[in-house]
Amino acid sequence: MDDDFKPYDKYPSLTDERLSVIASALRDVRKNTLALYDPLNGDNEWSHGCRVYVRSCFTIRELSKKQLWLSLVAEAPKLRFTFAIDGIPIRFYKGAPDDPPDNYLITTYGELQQRQLFEGLRPLDKILRLAIETDREGQVSTVKLVELDEAGEAVGVHLVPFGTAPSNVVPIETKPVDLAPVELEPLETEEEQQDKKKEKKKKTQ
Repeated sequence: MDDDFKPYDKYPSLTDERLSVIASALRDVRKNTLALYDPLNGDNEWSHGCRVYVRSCFTIRELSKKQLWLSLVAEAPKLRFTFAIDGIPIRFYKGAPDDPPDNYLITTYGELQQRQLFEGLRPLDKILRLAIETDREGQVSTVKLVELDEAGEAVGVHLVPFGTAPSNVVPIETKPVDLAPVELEPLETEEEQQDKKKEKKKKTQ
């Protein structure tokens, strides 16, 4: 498995900035939903997981209305959710990058349709998943983009940074200073120098 997998080398539209928008949104959804988890009143891992999933899908759906590069992929089962970054389909799951759930190992019908529309991706090319890893408290620890081959094996993993924004840094350059051209006086000949000395001597006499 390639731990140095750089998705933007193979998929130029999958920049860290765009992936970070999705990863940060998924992290925030899980954090906010965890605050609502109430096992004393009947909540369990299944109900909590369903709430997180539904809210995550809703959040990405809302993001797609604001980000031109983000779109939704139509899927037949209502609960199956696939989005696309500049046409490249991706799904997300909770779990380790090298151990995705069985139902995330296959290419969905929606992904196949999307790949036919997207020039440069073949139907049997590798599939992409976002693996959401959590700590003991249930908070998101990492989000990783995983590239799976046809056998469902993870062949590339990329750690997605949180909170990455497009760079607006403009390098500071010193403004050019306009200098007036240097004027050089012509050098005096020896005769001119002698004449000046004679005139100066006459004036002092």
